[in-house]
Amino acid sequence: MISRIVSEKDDDKAVSLAVEVFTNEVKVLAEQDQPPQVVICALPVEIIERVSNMRTQPSEDDQEDVPADEKEPEDAPVTDREIDNFRGALKATTLALRIPIQIVWPTTYDNDAVVKRKLAELSTRKVQDEATRAWNFFCALYYKAGGTPWRMVRDQREYSATFMGVSFFEGLDGTSLQTSSAQLFDERGEGLILKGGPGLKDKADRQPYLSSLDAFNLTRTALQSYKKEHGNYPARLVIHKTSRFHPEEREGFQKAIEQSEIEIADFIWMPRRSPVRLFRNGVYPPLRGTAMRLDDAQTILYTRGSVDFFRTYPGLYVPNPLLLHAQRRDTPDWNLLLKETLALTKMNWNGTQFDGALPITLKAARQVGDILKYVPDGTTPDPRYRFYM
Repeated sequence: MISRIVSEKDDDKAVSLAVEVFTNEVKVLAEQDQPPQVVICALPVEIIERVSNMRTQPSEDDQEDVPADEKEPEDAPVTDREIDNFRGALKATTLALRIPIQIVWPTTYDNDAVVKRKLAELSTRKVQDEATRAWNFFCALYYKAGGTPWRMVRDQREYSATFMGVSFFEGLDGTSLQTSSAQLFDERGEGLILKGGPGLKDKADRQPYLSSLDAFNLTRTALQSYKKEHGNYPARLVIHKTSRFHPEEREGFQKAIEQSEIEIADFIWMPRRSPVRLFRNGVYPPLRGTAMRLDDAQTILYTRGSVDFFRTYPGLYVPNPLLLHAQRRDTPDWNLLLKETLALTKMNWNGTQFDGALPITLKAARQVGDILKYVPDGTTPDPRYRFYM
């Protein structure tokens, strides 16, 4: 079967054959009397070179063990990249089997393994040190098996809160209207993924947004999922978006919040790039966690920056702070919002990076969109985040 996939000249057909082979094997394991908690999909080098080398640059989340020095950092200039069709399709087709999968390259466990990538100039894939690889691998396995590696620290005097990130992704044809998804994360580290309705585009700035009804349905479903998990609604809901909250969209969000009798809500718009940067004395950028209030509704926050403990900046590019624009803010203390945002950048259990540029509510959007686009319309995918990472 491997030789058949490798010899297939049509890229889409090769991907479909590879997905079918792995899905069938996962299905056999899922149908056992005592199915495993996680299935490791160890990709042969021949399969990797056939289905993962079709793009000019690697996708940021195409496999769990890509080294930090080979990934494009989150604060690097944004570039267009092809989607890893194989990974997204495999994750989507195995959702119905209700067993998380972990995709692994041979270079994770074999220091002598070599995988070539078809870049402008062929280069040998480098990997992280063994300790880092082991941490990434087993941390991901632990979470996918039902464990929680760590959780957010919350002052018992504060209201219980949950955080929802709303994002949009294009369909398989690349031209269809964008579809919405929500990533719901609570303080215990539980992540829920929800697929929403079609996205609309504002005629003025071409920014995607939801209709009032779709915004209501998505938020209502998210809160009901939270209640099913915790037995009650949260006292406070924080919604993150990378595009501006459209008035029609806000109407739907607020209606769902009111119906759930939630009195405290914060709508935070986080544009990809901040127009304001800070400088400090010396050669290093501002410390991670540095913030500055621009006005009552806007604050910048350095989620990446110099780390005092390391006495250096652990990055390759000049960090760009996040701009937090509150379009509804019931929480009077900006410091709480900043503290939560910073904590959410550490909730990615797919790697050891402690200083993610984006909170997990928005970081997960890239992975989720690449998978949900393969889920047929009308199908309700498993909402647990461990199936998507």
